[in-house]
Amino acid sequence: MGRGINKQQLKNTLSTINRDKKGYFYSGQFVELLGDVHTNVAMGAKFWDLYSYLQFINQNIWNIETIALRLDWQKDLWTRDELEDGLWMLFAATDIDHFHVELRSIFDYLAKVIGIISLGQVPSKKRSSFIKLKNWVTKSSNTAYQLLGKDLAQVVLSCEWFDDLRDVRNSVVHEGGFTIVFPEKGKILFQVHKGINRKVLIPEIMFNENVVDFELYAGLYIGYLIGYLEEISELIYKRLNLKKVCSNVRSYHTGLRVIRDWIERVLCQDK
Repeated sequence: MGRGINKQQLKNTLSTINRDKKGYFYSGQFVELLGDVHTNVAMGAKFWDLYSYLQFINQNIWNIETIALRLDWQKDLWTRDELEDGLWMLFAATDIDHFHVELRSIFDYLAKVIGIISLGQVPSKKRSSFIKLKNWVTKSSNTAYQLLGKDLAQVVLSCEWFDDLRDVRNSVVHEGGFTIVFPEKGKILFQVHKGINRKVLIPEIMFNENVVDFELYAGLYIGYLIGYLEEISELIYKRLNLKKVCSNVRSYHTGLRVIRDWIERVLCQDK
């Protein structure tokens, strides 16, 4: 990765995760946008495709929150010797693989959302996946800037961390990479191996030079993801001139308690 941690973005994300009497909730612009687009569709606006993709993203987020909660729960069982080492390692490795799949899938839906709100007609192949869109903006900046608009093109390019995440996910899903979980009580430690190469090497979130602390890793990437969704949601409001009909929208999930703790741990690094 080598770019350092964007702590301000993580702090911005933390401001969207809070707690009330019902539990932990996410209340950022993305969940408000989902409600406002749904309301506009119900009133006859032609935003059905946009709403569908936003709903798909929301379901992926829900799944990620569930994975975080389940990993934390299983870790506690294992720490109390209520889950044997071998099962813990298998269960955790499967959840970590699933985490990468869910997180990566969000970006292909985002590519389609970006195509919908662009100023001009983005070629269908370029909006079929986020990496194709990002590469197109990088290599064909003049055309891309004209069709997307400067603000949206710059947002696409700003997601530098996506390349690292995609590389790990592709390794596991397409290239024979495998996830190993290491038995250190009270922690979720892993590494993704492809041959003799280790795929995750981000100094700030490593347990040691070879092994990754998943709680820091997930806190970092979920924090970045939510911050990125907030940024794109703000652009969608401007592009579509959407009025904010839904206010104080809250998306509840117990897994947000775990995610908030993980993000806070990242922010405590190097203090």
